[in-house]
Amino acid sequence: MPRFLRLHFIVILGVLISPSILFAQSQDSLNTIDTSVESLHSPHKATVLSLALPGAGQFYNKKYWKIPIVYGALAASGYYFYDFNQKVKTQNAYFTSLYAQNSQPTVFEIEQRDNDRVSRDVAGIAFVVIYVLQVVDATVDAHFFEFNIDQNLGVNLLRTPEYALNLPLKSHEYTS
Repeated sequence: MPRFLRLHFIVILGVLISPSILFAQSQDSLNTIDTSVESLHSPHKATVLSLALPGAGQFYNKKYWKIPIVYGALAASGYYFYDFNQKVKTQNAYFTSLYAQNSQPTVFEIEQRDNDRVSRDVAGIAFVVIYVLQVVDATVDAHFFEFNIDQNLGVNLLRTPEYALNLPLKSHEYTS
């Protein structure tokens, strides 16, 4: 198992085994928490969940359809990284055996190894970028979790000159 997959597996296992440790509160903090604060959707919690386990922030934000996309993209980039890394290792071993026999690889073989090395690096960068993007996505979705997009936003064109362009916006009444 490659090193990056081993590390990923250890992080996932740690998160699954010890959720009570990660999200536990001390006894003193329970007395000071207001019940109205508990109902808020926390972007920080979405970020931490998404950092610990890819897709967990999307699950927390109830965007379940994004989870297969996240895992599909991470799996594809991880697979290509592993595949190109194996090709580079095989080609390096072949080159070592050629050099041991006082022979040299062809220009085509060297170019092929260099292309595979670049492809491996791009797949590794893609994996990191996808991981970071899913964290950013979870954080942004958590910020907009309670954002109401069902407001009546529109443009009414009235015929009188003083009301030539009217933008009706529903505003929320704040009562104190």
